[in-house]
Amino acid sequence: MKTILFSFIISFGLSLHAFGQKQVTHLVLFKLKQGISKDDLRFKEAIKMAKSLPVRIKEIEDCSMGVNFSTRPIAYDFGLTVIFSSRKDLNSYLAHPFHVQLVEVWKEIAEWNIVDYEELEE
Repeated sequence: MKTILFSFIISFGLSLHAFGQKQVTHLVLFKLKQGISKDDLRFKEAIKMAKSLPVRIKEIEDCSMGVNFSTRPIAYDFGLTVIFSSRKDLNSYLAHPFHVQLVEVWKEIAEWNIVDYEELEE
């Protein structure tokens, strides 16, 4: 009985802590620099590193990414979406040494745009 009560108290406390916090989405769209192709080994290495983000950075709730297949001229080459529980977790991610290292790798081969947002309320 004590175990059940303790579990309830912990769950209730965590729920209260999360109350008021909105999920944060970090969206990044990469455009390869002139002379860098999708077959470039540096691009493949950057993707390999990006795939390891969820294993290396505990604040990540979810992560998806992919190489663009569209041939439209306005299209970017690679997209990354990372989900966090809070802005605090996003800020921890941005300062994390592995993320900082990954940014340096991408700087060599691409330019990008980002959007960090919380879901709009209805």
